[in-house]
Amino acid sequence: MNRLGKWKRGLLIAVACGILAVNSAVLYASLTSLVETANRVKHSLDVKDELAQVAFEMASAESGQRGYILTANIRYLDPYYRATNRVQGRLDRLRELLVDDEQQFAKVEQIDQLIAQKFAEMAETIDAQSMGSSTEAAELVRRNRGEGIARQFHETIGAMETDEESTLAERQQEADVARQAAFFTLAGFVATIAALLAILYYLTKREMNRKIQASEELEVLAGQLQERQDNLVRERNEVAQLNEASNFLQSCEDMAEISAVMGPFLQKMFPGHAGTIYTTAPSRNRLDLLSAWGEADGDAPQHFAPQQCWGLRRGQVHMHSADDVSPCCEHFCVDSKFEATLCIPLSAHGETLGLLTLVHDDAARQDKDEDIRRRAEMVARQVGLTLSNIRLRESLRDQSIRDPMTKAYNRRHLEAVVEKEFARAERFKRPLSIAMLDIDHFKRYNDTHGHQAGDAALIAVSQHIQSSLRGTDWLFRYGGEEFLILLSEADAADASSRLDAMRASISELGVMIDGVPLPHVTVSCGVAVLIAHGETFDELVAAADEALYEAKKSGRNQVKLAADTAPKMTLIA
Repeated sequence: MNRLGKWKRGLLIAVACGILAVNSAVLYASLTSLVETANRVKHSLDVKDELAQVAFEMASAESGQRGYILTANIRYLDPYYRATNRVQGRLDRLRELLVDDEQQFAKVEQIDQLIAQKFAEMAETIDAQSMGSSTEAAELVRRNRGEGIARQFHETIGAMETDEESTLAERQQEADVARQAAFFTLAGFVATIAALLAILYYLTKREMNRKIQASEELEVLAGQLQERQDNLVRERNEVAQLNEASNFLQSCEDMAEISAVMGPFLQKMFPGHAGTIYTTAPSRNRLDLLSAWGEADGDAPQHFAPQQCWGLRRGQVHMHSADDVSPCCEHFCVDSKFEATLCIPLSAHGETLGLLTLVHDDAARQDKDEDIRRRAEMVARQVGLTLSNIRLRESLRDQSIRDPMTKAYNRRHLEAVVEKEFARAERFKRPLSIAMLDIDHFKRYNDTHGHQAGDAALIAVSQHIQSSLRGTDWLFRYGGEEFLILLSEADAADASSRLDAMRASISELGVMIDGVPLPHVTVSCGVAVLIAHGETFDELVAAADEALYEAKKSGRNQVKLAADTAPKMTLIA
């Protein structure tokens, strides 16, 4: 019996060992398959990551190029040069990853060619700008020759991403199958061990522990891979949103368009949050509300002083929550219903241009959402650069439509204003007057006191007129010492009265040069009213010129209203 028992135990042990050997082999194969499928999933994620980085580098290069063309500031080329240095390395990495995928590898080569073409196109505009040909550079940009290259580039990137997504889905399915196979194999293995526990206790326990540890490690690895995949998807979506917003922002012509673009975008970027964007006033002593969204819309102050924000005071991001020891900014604290606030200064090239705020009524959620600050800082950098570009663009536009010496509008801008004002007067049946104003004896003034004195007199007269006009009136430098004034909604009596008061105050205006007072100047003025003295701009100008001639002929330093029918003029200097 002992021998039989030993034989049975030996047979049982042999069978158990055989079963264990088979189960071990199957489990090992399943785990090996799971690891391989996990590596293939990682490979697809790496390819998608490199594709996203290539797209981001090209977007950064194009943004830098456009900024340099608009501003002629070499610092805007930093992202362009960084992209130039980095993009080839990204392509080489893609080639390494796709060396066994003939179709995808061919698309990488196609992307390489498109990038080379795009960089050549961008380099042409940059070279034109660097050679001082800003007009040529701007024209190259406006022709948008690289649109087809960019479109083909993004289509190729998109096609590769689509292929990789399809491959990733297949590989994830394979990984799920491998994981299930490993699980069932492990279950069978554990059952076998349990049935033979009395005989193989020690060996089974040791093997069991080893296999359980391996399984846990694999589960952790799978979780890490899933988390990385989720992070990559989220980051890709964020990059896509930022690129989309950047394209719109770069196309904005003024602050009003920025306000319209940013509200919906930031609501989408930060769901569950409210916020505002403020811009720094030219005086730099206050911030003005540009855009507000969410619950902040209607509650945010229209203006506040920079000293009321700790973020602006310190020049860095400032966070506050109800249970935080950090102080709350004054522009939030007054009757604030928000428990969590975030203030990020908007700056570019060392200049503070405004402020981005995010608020939430759940402090716990704000504190736990660690990527809110990261995303907000990314947005703030883009908005800061956009505000800088807009301000520069507005400054350049203002320079193009104003006389550089007197700061009155020039004749180039006159055409656009006249068309708009005449159309408005006709539509709303409102009066419209035009005045021609001329400094008396200006040639004699120049000859006697010098051209510098004449310039000072022109500047003083122009500034005085501008300060005397309403917000709806316009002042243009029409000729040397001659100004054209367009008075909207002013009939003959109103225009004559206002211009006579302006004339009288100019005659008492003090003109200084290097602290030395100069003789007073006087002006003569002719006024013409729409319909009464002409139906077109040219007719009104002729009538006003004739009235100006009459004012000079009658002794100067006076205002004359045009006759109903203005004869051909002969202007007196």
